Amino acid sequence: MNGGEFDERLSCFISDLESLTPEDPLPESSLLDLEFLLPPSFSSAKSSAFSDDAAFPLWSHLAAAGLSPSSLVRPLSAAMDLPSSRISLLAARVYLSLILTPSAPVLSLFSPLAFISLLSSLRQALKPLPSAPSPDRRGKRKQGRAPRGNQRVDDSPDVGDLLPIVLGLLDSVLSRIRLDSSVDGVKSLVDTVVAILSSSTTDQNRLSGVCFRILYSAVSRPEHGDQTAIAVDVLRSLARVVLSSPLKSALRTATISFIACKIAPLARENGEVRRALVYFPRYLASNAPERAEPRAATVDAILEVVRAFEKDEQVGFAEYAVKMAQGKWQLRLLAVDLILGLLTSLPDPLGVCETMESSSCWGVKCLKALLLRCSDSMGGVRARALTSMAQVIEYLSGDARNSARLQDGVAFGNAKFNELLRKRCSDEKAAVRKAALFLITKSTILMGRPIDELVLKTIGSSCMDPLVSIRKAAVSAISEVYRQFPDEGIISEWLHAVPRLTADNETSVQEECENLFLELVLDRISRASHVSISDTAKDLESILPEGVLALLKGICDGEVLPCVRKICTSLGKKKKLKPSIAISLVNIISISESLCMRNCMSIERWTAPIGAWQLLSEVSLFTPKAVEWKFLLHHWKLLDKAKEDKGGTPDGEEPSSISWARDRVSLLQTISNVSVLLPPVDASDLAADLLRQIDEFNMHLSEVDAHVKALRTLCKQKAVSPEEGDELIGKWVHQLLHGAQKILECYMSKLSETVKTDGFFTPPSGQMKGKDEVASAKSFSQAITATFTIGSLVLIHPSADLHGIVPLLHTMITSGKPGSEKTKLASLTISVKEMAPSLYVHSWVTMGKICLVDDKLATRYMPLFVQELENSDCAALRNNILVMMVDFCVRYTALVDCYIPKITITLRDPCEVVRRQTFILLSRLLQRDYVKWRGVLFLRFLLSLVDDSEKIRSLADYLFGNILKVKAPLLAYNSFIEAIFFLNGCNAYSGLSEASEKGSQLFTLSGKDEKARSQRMHIYVSLLKQMAPEHLLATSAKLCAEILAAASDGLLSIDDVTGQSVVQDCLHILACKEMRIQSSKGSDTAEMDDDGGDPAGNAGATLLAAKGRVVTHVAKKNLVQHAIPIFIELKRLLESKNSPLVGSLMDCLRVLLKDYKNEIDEILIADKQLQKELIYDMEKYEAAKAKSTVAEAMANNAQQYQTFSSPANRVVSGSSVFAKLSEKLGSGGKIGLAVADAAARVTAKSVLREANHSMSMGRTLLPSKSRPRIRTSGDGRVSNGAGVLQANVLESLPRRKMFVSDDDD
Repeated sequence: MNGGEFDERLSCFISDLESLTPEDPLPESSLLDLEFLLPPSFSSAKSSAFSDDAAFPLWSHLAAAGLSPSSLVRPLSAAMDLPSSRISLLAARVYLSLILTPSAPVLSLFSPLAFISLLSSLRQALKPLPSAPSPDRRGKRKQGRAPRGNQRVDDSPDVGDLLPIVLGLLDSVLSRIRLDSSVDGVKSLVDTVVAILSSSTTDQNRLSGVCFRILYSAVSRPEHGDQTAIAVDVLRSLARVVLSSPLKSALRTATISFIACKIAPLARENGEVRRALVYFPRYLASNAPERAEPRAATVDAILEVVRAFEKDEQVGFAEYAVKMAQGKWQLRLLAVDLILGLLTSLPDPLGVCETMESSSCWGVKCLKALLLRCSDSMGGVRARALTSMAQVIEYLSGDARNSARLQDGVAFGNAKFNELLRKRCSDEKAAVRKAALFLITKSTILMGRPIDELVLKTIGSSCMDPLVSIRKAAVSAISEVYRQFPDEGIISEWLHAVPRLTADNETSVQEECENLFLELVLDRISRASHVSISDTAKDLESILPEGVLALLKGICDGEVLPCVRKICTSLGKKKKLKPSIAISLVNIISISESLCMRNCMSIERWTAPIGAWQLLSEVSLFTPKAVEWKFLLHHWKLLDKAKEDKGGTPDGEEPSSISWARDRVSLLQTISNVSVLLPPVDASDLAADLLRQIDEFNMHLSEVDAHVKALRTLCKQKAVSPEEGDELIGKWVHQLLHGAQKILECYMSKLSETVKTDGFFTPPSGQMKGKDEVASAKSFSQAITATFTIGSLVLIHPSADLHGIVPLLHTMITSGKPGSEKTKLASLTISVKEMAPSLYVHSWVTMGKICLVDDKLATRYMPLFVQELENSDCAALRNNILVMMVDFCVRYTALVDCYIPKITITLRDPCEVVRRQTFILLSRLLQRDYVKWRGVLFLRFLLSLVDDSEKIRSLADYLFGNILKVKAPLLAYNSFIEAIFFLNGCNAYSGLSEASEKGSQLFTLSGKDEKARSQRMHIYVSLLKQMAPEHLLATSAKLCAEILAAASDGLLSIDDVTGQSVVQDCLHILACKEMRIQSSKGSDTAEMDDDGGDPAGNAGATLLAAKGRVVTHVAKKNLVQHAIPIFIELKRLLESKNSPLVGSLMDCLRVLLKDYKNEIDEILIADKQLQKELIYDMEKYEAAKAKSTVAEAMANNAQQYQTFSSPANRVVSGSSVFAKLSEKLGSGGKIGLAVADAAARVTAKSVLREANHSMSMGRTLLPSKSRPRIRTSGDGRVSNGAGVLQANVLESLPRRKMFVSDDDD
């Protein structure tokens, strides 16, 4: 470009400027000309008429034309206000460039109004661009003259290119102008720049940097006004960006980084900016969202800013977070997350590097606040507090100094902390229980000592929780306790809690249980494989690894052993059982024997460590090569010799004899497991020895099965073919059955002779009598062993000939009963039940085993078994018959099905063992579908929920809350109405069958006493907890339609006691909190088992919330259209009969309508009297509730009142306490009135105490100077407007009787 063009454009621009009126904007052609005239660094045109450093010639030409630089401001402002974004931005660019030109008159060019127009053009550029013009309009000129030279309108920059240029120029201009005279300009600048940042129509990657530079310039330069106010505006605007931006957006990250990396360093040097920045995280906290994921992101943003603070500001914010923990539930929930972040992100939270006391450290204060929130009223807050406490402990306990401060500051592990853990482990909220178990897992190491016994038992109970996640958390918690403190009590509780989960419905829980058993039991025991006895060792416990003996002893527990067997079988099939386990058990037994011999003890008095042989018998099946035959043979001979030396009868065994018998059984099972590897000669000798011992019929009953099974295994393993093995087994089975039959016949004949002798002869005396008693005892023992052996033989060889044995057993079980066979002496009947009760019981057991292998015999004897189950007075016999009936049900399902109602009667057996056995066995049949939940079976099972035995109640809770909830989710809903009638013993319900009438008295909880009512309500609540919201709604409708409507129509008599109980139970159920369909609050719904960060989980929660809203709407509709009319009719009926149920009905209505207070007039429009009564009752109830709430809060501060020094101080301090109470509980409604009343009462009582104290000290309430002066008349009488009084009235006031306060002792 040459100078001629420059001069031409300059003259044209000046002429255009002179022709404009004050209101006209500068036309686009003039803007382009002016842009052309700018220095190259400001203009996109190729101008080279002068350099950047030279003076801009426009100012001299304007002066020559008689125009001032300010004459450019108005047309440019008008151009920046044009609706066209491109032209307004072009004008803004020219305006800012003019200010930045060399020797520019900034004071003349800059105007607050022009600056506002500039910002308006920037905001206008954020609007969506209009659609591109059509092709036929491209040739049309816009208003104004055409541009000169080669510059065309279409070649000018578009909005997207102009906006970053203008922002860059604005950043440069801020260093040359002052905004302190325009407060609105600064605020508008901040709002505009933040709007550009937040706009979705702009390229944030290009603009964010320059926007942040503009904001920084506005804050950092004092010439723009009050830096504190500007910083507040900037931070408040950026806070909205942080709160409204997507969680993982680049803008949010850049904004937080700008505050932490730019504003925070500036604040360290500038006190005015610091005052604003300190409140930024508090502002974010007070405006944090309620949903879990956005709240967590807000917490991260706050913590990033706080980390950039100095020490004092960090401590101040920590104290603010502690105060937040006492606010509303949203703030408490946020405070818990903030405290966790502060303790885990800030340096030295517990002050271990400083000399201050732990109580004054901000970290300890945060810990105490967190511990207090563990008992919060909101379940979500409790759960988050417990989880946060666990994470804090895990983070801080890595440093030993922090561990000491944790113990001193919060006192983990004391009685109060243990009580907190116990309560939270049994909390009603699932998330709280899970969090409490997580806290136990993390705090076990910190405690430094075994956990409290009650807490340990609570954890064990949590292993049976209905929720899978909580069962896993409980298993993890109790296993961690076991790892840290493997003492006998903890080992016992672990063995009772974890191995039983091998039968869990969840496969992952089963696998976790097996892995933990392998790690904590079998691997610990396998450490003893290389242990050797030393010369200084005195006992076995000092030689073996810690806890091994306790583990072996705990495995032998009757409740643990079946689970251990199942786990070992499963691990063996998966080939996870190592030979080192069996080697370790062999080593433990050998070392125990060596210690016995070293201590010169008799080998007959030695027994192996309890459980060693038992576990070896389970493990050796999968590791047979790890057990040597020489070792087994040695101990077999040793135990066999000890048995011969001890002798005795089965009924009179010593404890050591029982231990030997138990070890012999386990040893025989181990021999059976390794029988394949036995030498042929030794196997034959062992088989002959076993047969000889069985044929003597004098062993302990627990050994019989083991001997028979071992002998069968040896025959099968050493036979050439299976047929040869079966033949060998048949031979010795026939031999043993024949011997057993002879023994029984001999004993029965002796029993008959005894009866004859006792009836007709003189009893023997002296030595003869002693010999007869010994012979009789031996014969009796052999008869019992023979009877038991018959049953064992029949099970291993069902085809055995029993023609002579069955009639003999029939005689024994039916002797002494009507219709039974008589003895040869017609006048005498032998009763085995009376003469030999033990033999009688074993006869039934053996007959049951025979029926298991003979279906025809089972059909004949089934009624006898059921009859004996109902009529027997022997708990052991009832228990044995019950086990047999369950086995029959598996083998002959159709045959036993009709007897199930009679079997269930044992659920109410007087013996706890029988009840528990019945419950467990029937539950297994139900789970395996051998028995169906029909008839009265389900209703009778409900009584187990309120059984007198805690173990049965626990099993019932697990069955109904865990198994049935998955297997039969609709069972509780379908049987709920029937259960109400059944439990009250009311026969008005048509669904109850005739079978329920027989024995129904055993299964009813009828009665109006508090115990029966509470038991029924416990059952109802347990069933309601299994229902989904839609089922609760349907149940509510059924209660109204089938019970309340039936009562109001006269179909259900309310004059009858059972009918009244049914109606009353129905009203109580409708009013209970478990029947309420709760609306989903953010506090609890967002804090469940999952963290809520999963999109699928969020979608599920949204769907669940929508479903809850629909159900809530339907519930209201059902209440208005169906329930209320029924309640009105029922109330009229009850009032006409003066029934005591009116009170229960009114309480129920009050609960149902408390959520619809504003709609009561509309809902109860049909009964105005009921409407007034309900409103009165609700107001009275709310007032009483508010009063009790305030009284409870006052009781918590009672100790604080007593510590004040004087009554006057008590009044002042009491007032401050009530102010805090009002702030905490609220100052509106009933709570506010109750707080005010309580404050007034306390103040009045304090004044009365002061008056009493003053009178007792002989002082007056008011000093003489404060007494009112009264004018007297001449006669000494006091005159006033009302009359004349005696002058000594006031003097007598201090001598009045002392006031009496309710609080005086």
